[in-house]
Amino acid sequence: MTSTPHTPDELPVGHEATSDPDGATSVKPVTAPLEKPTKSQTPPPEPESKLPATKLGRIWTASVLGLIVLVLLIIFIAQNQDQVTLRYFTYEGQVNLGLALFIAAVAGGLLIAAVGAARVIQLRATARKDRKAQKRR
Repeated sequence: MTSTPHTPDELPVGHEATSDPDGATSVKPVTAPLEKPTKSQTPPPEPESKLPATKLGRIWTASVLGLIVLVLLIIFIAQNQDQVTLRYFTYEGQVNLGLALFIAAVAGGLLIAAVGAARVIQLRATARKDRKAQKRR
């Protein structure tokens, strides 16, 4: 395939002029080998500027969540003002439905807290015994 000679200024972008053994000049597109990006060529990801969690931050978050739950509880009690009769063995009385449910929830929470405290006391006693046994060795 022969063509007229071109000056470098007349060549299309991405093409180059080549000469055949018989002296004819042709224009061929330049093909560069595809380069695969290596790990060194890709920039490292930007480190996130995340502040560490602190005890004070956790306490603040727990306080805010506690206040939200408290507001929802107040709304619940205010919307459930119907009088109900509660009977417990020989005791009987009238109380608001919302207040009765609130008292039941608090009693359940106290029961769970008591069980949890007993477990913590048991684990501390076991750890204390283990420390004393380690010191004797």
